[in-house]
Amino acid sequence: MPPDRRTLRDIRQAYKGMMFDYQRDVGQWCQWFRFNSTATTSHPIYSTGPQRVWYNPITLPVLLGEYTRGEQNFDNDGLYLVDSVRLIFSYKAFLQTTMPDPDPFGQDHLNDRVVFDGHLFSVDSFVPRGRVASYFLTVSVDLSEVAQEDLDEDNDTGMWDPYIVAS
Repeated sequence: MPPDRRTLRDIRQAYKGMMFDYQRDVGQWCQWFRFNSTATTSHPIYSTGPQRVWYNPITLPVLLGEYTRGEQNFDNDGLYLVDSVRLIFSYKAFLQTTMPDPDPFGQDHLNDRVVFDGHLFSVDSFVPRGRVASYFLTVSVDLSEVAQEDLDEDNDTGMWDPYIVAS
């Protein structure tokens, strides 16, 4: 049985107070680069090729950023450190941006890039969470730091130059 109008109104007011007021007072921000599949000339399966292109960045409010330093990995390839981040966004704030064609379930965001704390990351997973009635409250996004060799096939416009990448 679906909730009545009064319950839905209370859910919306609690959501608005919790998400927007919290973000305004203590939140952080990130820059989200949406992958431009129409302007990209790359292999359709392996996402490699002569030129990958992203749209200009969208600034998004972050509710929580959990940063994990990469462990030292000595293997046959040498020392390779990759940091990871889990970001929590407001679901409503994510979908109501000026982002071109946002995907509410995240499958189309796996080629996107995110800048958080000056570091460049790629999206590993995008999961809507916290469903109340028919509304999701948050989005959990797992990110891995982009290494320099991952930028070799990107559009060479200097777009990633101001950001820190893994060496």
